[in-house]
Amino acid sequence: MRTMRVLLLLCLALAVSAPAAARDWLRAETPRFVIYSDGYPIELERWARKVENFDALLKAQFGGNDHAPGSKLTIYLLKDEKAVARLASRKNLTGFYSASSKGSYAVASRRPGYYKNRLSGQMTLFHEYAHHFMYRHFTSAYPVWYREGFAEYVSTATFGADWRSSFGLPAVPRLKYLRKEPLPIETILTASVEDFKPNKRARFYAWSWKLVHMLHSRADRRPQLQRYLTLFAAGIRPRQAAARAFGDLDRLESELRAYSPPDKATSRSSAPRRQPAKIPVIALGEVESELVDLQLARKVHDGPNRTLEAIRTLASNHPGNPEIQLELGFAEQAAAIDTGDRDFALARSAARRAITLAPRNARAMALWADLETRRLKRDPAAHRADWAAVRRKLMIAIRLDRADPLALMTYYRTFLNEPRRPSTFAHKAMQRAFDLQPESVEIRLSHVYSLSIQGRFSEARKLARILAADPHAANLGRKALASITRIEAAAHQDAAKQPSAAPKH
Repeated sequence: MRTMRVLLLLCLALAVSAPAAARDWLRAETPRFVIYSDGYPIELERWARKVENFDALLKAQFGGNDHAPGSKLTIYLLKDEKAVARLASRKNLTGFYSASSKGSYAVASRRPGYYKNRLSGQMTLFHEYAHHFMYRHFTSAYPVWYREGFAEYVSTATFGADWRSSFGLPAVPRLKYLRKEPLPIETILTASVEDFKPNKRARFYAWSWKLVHMLHSRADRRPQLQRYLTLFAAGIRPRQAAARAFGDLDRLESELRAYSPPDKATSRSSAPRRQPAKIPVIALGEVESELVDLQLARKVHDGPNRTLEAIRTLASNHPGNPEIQLELGFAEQAAAIDTGDRDFALARSAARRAITLAPRNARAMALWADLETRRLKRDPAAHRADWAAVRRKLMIAIRLDRADPLALMTYYRTFLNEPRRPSTFAHKAMQRAFDLQPESVEIRLSHVYSLSIQGRFSEARKLARILAADPHAANLGRKALASITRIEAAAHQDAAKQPSAAPKH
């Protein structure tokens, strides 16, 4: 009996001290997505078809450029809502989306379907993808209520076994928030998500969804909605734009309160969608799976110190793996930024090792160049030849991978950091980076500045207004608009100082 107790205690001690095992990840890739899942292969293949069909459905309903998909969105599908909430260290979270210059990604639960009592993983993923889709294909500024209401409106799309789609189903989990005290139309039109406490935001989402559903469903209101969105994008204040487009706002509010969304889909496709050939699903090995686990943990800042040490251990155990060395470089870069270490020595060493192991890895070159740019910027002895060497490395990276927005943007920003007026190619590189990943705030801001330097002020303002209308980037958008005004004023002053051309005889 005593021996059994000793064995039990030993097993418990080992369970506590052993690190958590990495998930067994599967990977599927489509023209627009890279999808990881720790479930079954047949399940992942269906999800891959589902998100591609959802993208096609949105394009069919609302338009969009199908010929230039841009950088692929990475999606991580976890077992259930609890796994998502644990990863993000937030309760009651079913999924989330993040966009950066290093790549955009979404995390969601694999719980599929359209539920009438709660949000499913599919509904959450479709909601988050709607935000991604708007940045990729909608070229104007949109008010917060429309952004969130639109995402709710399209999130209830479903697909049958033959891939026929149903669209416009009610967001049933939101209906309970409509039974409480109505939200005034003025609040809906002018509020931002941050204006509400976290436990009150669902009410704003619900009423925004109801307004979007009503305006899209009524033939007399659809043209008014388009006029309102046009006025808002032009910089007209929300209430003024609403009054000019919708007319009597009290009447609009009365209609909204009385509106009862149908309990059936507003449209169904009459024919099944053509499906691509079989989508390959690859089972990742133990090391690859551990790398994906750690990449995801780094992206969501899940225990950053613990994650960094785990990545260092993995890199030490596999010194000849360039992808692991590259991941270490990104992790060391993030750690240096968090701690204020402006030398980035560990990150630069990891990036150099990745390049040595894989000389044609464009992303490793882009990371090294970004780190070297940061070093040169704070080095008073930096010479123009040093900056030229960084640009040569970036030119190689761009030639190797013309679809990497990080290399393209970094090339452009070397001129700003030197500082030196950007070349024509640098502006073209920045335009290309923006075309590939317009949802990244960092890339959009850099492109706004590029347009301003070129004197393309109208285009720059249009892009900056999109940020100013985004609740997560409004302050940056307003600062960008102010910068455009200053740059334009300085350009006019410089032009006024130029001597007039001599008259021709």
